[in-house]
Amino acid sequence: MKKIIILSIASLFFASIVVFAAENPPSRVAIINMQEAIKSVPEGKKAEETLRKEWEQRTQKLQAEGKKIQDAMEDLRKQAMVMDEATRRKKEEEIQGQILKLRESEAKNTAEFQKRDMEISEPIIQKIRDIVGKISKEKGYTLVIDGSANNVIFAQAQDDITDEVVKQYGKKK
Repeated sequence: MKKIIILSIASLFFASIVVFAAENPPSRVAIINMQEAIKSVPEGKKAEETLRKEWEQRTQKLQAEGKKIQDAMEDLRKQAMVMDEATRRKKEEEIQGQILKLRESEAKNTAEFQKRDMEISEPIIQKIRDIVGKISKEKGYTLVIDGSANNVIFAQAQDDITDEVVKQYGKKK
């Protein structure tokens, strides 16, 4: 009797697995390297060049300010022996203020650059996502993972749709 109950439970269990599998076809997963896709499309190349130029301009301004501070520190070091205590302290405070201002400018510069990067990149990313959605529907992918996030431990090469997305990106206007 016990064997019959166990066999009945086991057969119900396997029957439910078969029904579940029939109702839920296996998932297909693909990967895309979003960074590579963005860098590979014409708009991405143009955006990267624009951002590089803007970064260089911002960096040059900050480096010039840093050079001024270094020069002021060198002048203070050279003249410190002949200055009275109050003047020396005042110069040191001025330099410290300039250093603080430079650090604030660097932080502001970085935040503005990141914002600018998002402004330029967002339309490209959205277009890539639309193409990924189209390819996923055509090929039956139920999940697409960004492989550039370095979270993918293993994936078959044929499951990487980056090249296909880049090709279709040029076709979509």
